[in-house]
Amino acid sequence: MKKFLSLILTAALTLSLTACQKDDAYSEGVSDASSDLASDNSVSSDTDDNGTESPVILSNPVKKTADGDIDMEAALSYETDFDAFKAEMASREVDLSMPVSLNARENENTMEVFNYLKSIYGKQMLSAQQQMDLSNTYEDLVFYNATGDIPAMKGFDFIFTTGSYSSRDMIDAAIKWATESGGLVTFTWHWNVPRDVDNPDLGWAFYMERDGVTIDNFDPLKATTPGTKEYEVAVHDIDLIASYLQEMESLGITVLFRPFHEASDGWFWWGLQTEDKKMIKDGTYPDTYQRLWYMMFDRLENYHKLSNIIWVWNGQSKFCAVDPNTYDIAGVDYYANSEDHSPLVSQYEKLADYTYEGKMLALSECGYLPDPQQCADENAMWLYYMIWNGDFIYDSISFDGTPSPNEERLNNDLIKEYFENEHLVTWNDLPEFRFGKKEKPNPIVVWEYFKD
Repeated sequence: MKKFLSLILTAALTLSLTACQKDDAYSEGVSDASSDLASDNSVSSDTDDNGTESPVILSNPVKKTADGDIDMEAALSYETDFDAFKAEMASREVDLSMPVSLNARENENTMEVFNYLKSIYGKQMLSAQQQMDLSNTYEDLVFYNATGDIPAMKGFDFIFTTGSYSSRDMIDAAIKWATESGGLVTFTWHWNVPRDVDNPDLGWAFYMERDGVTIDNFDPLKATTPGTKEYEVAVHDIDLIASYLQEMESLGITVLFRPFHEASDGWFWWGLQTEDKKMIKDGTYPDTYQRLWYMMFDRLENYHKLSNIIWVWNGQSKFCAVDPNTYDIAGVDYYANSEDHSPLVSQYEKLADYTYEGKMLALSECGYLPDPQQCADENAMWLYYMIWNGDFIYDSISFDGTPSPNEERLNNDLIKEYFENEHLVTWNDLPEFRFGKKEKPNPIVVWEYFKD
């Protein structure tokens, strides 16, 4: 029975994950190669056969080849002028009431989500759940079985979209979640690059070293240096991600985008490596991370002119600080070594200390659900928390297909107490946004049917 229900749930989700197919330079120092692209990023609408209006966002189209890959001749014709970019950002007044993306300010769908986030910040906290196993959404079932409710936001990952991978499953799952269930969407990117840029056949990785697999020849600084192999990889991959973001933009979906996360240490190739830390100790400030961030922001904002991004900076160090006009939310990831449902006040205060004053603060990854009442009582009201997936939530599946909470981390009583707290926003509490219907996710419908 358990196997049968699991297969049914898997089949239902698989069938439901169907693909949804579908410049101006900031200074004279920036290439004008995008001038032949559309520059109107205003919102218009099309009407389908049922008379329903669907938004169409006119950002600059990502140019592709006949076989669907990135047109590298077009992509490489645009380069980030870092000095001009930084000067432009420094000259701009920080407006905390608006998204940092000027394009987003013209997108009614993005503004609706941004204004909602601003309206709850400091009063309520969004519940969020990282989603990795798309064949079994057991995390949802744990929460739903305890409360009849699920988290308000799901976390997805561009991890399998680039490099030696070509899966769009995460994209399809995010689209389905947003348009059919009306939930909020956040994306991170475990960015796989060649372990040896001179020999990509050796494989791809994002960890500098993990389980005997190492990145031996991919220089992060060269990833922002035109004319290098690393740069070509970076430009290709950023533009490919841009095409997926643009697809979601065309459907009215806003994405809380969190690239280059956990950069304060060197486990990822974009993080502060040993040599970087030596330079910091010696009083020399390395800007490798900042160049990566600025190139990403510049290409998505000024070249592609995407209008559906709310930027989440997760540098986790003052040495990874970026201009406040390039992020809306600052996040920190924290995994306690033992059970800890506290508000993590020290982490909140540390993040606030190296973040531009007034920016929204998020617990962008965590291992335990924080107590929303304690968060309110101790003035550590994160904009959202996002707990990790798998055994951070459940540890076994019963004979009837019901997942059991991992009792070392949470239980039904705790879930119920937290989800009923007025300071926590769950899926049931979300308003109905413009981008989608608000209907119960299909796997839960299937599970309920067979369980009953």
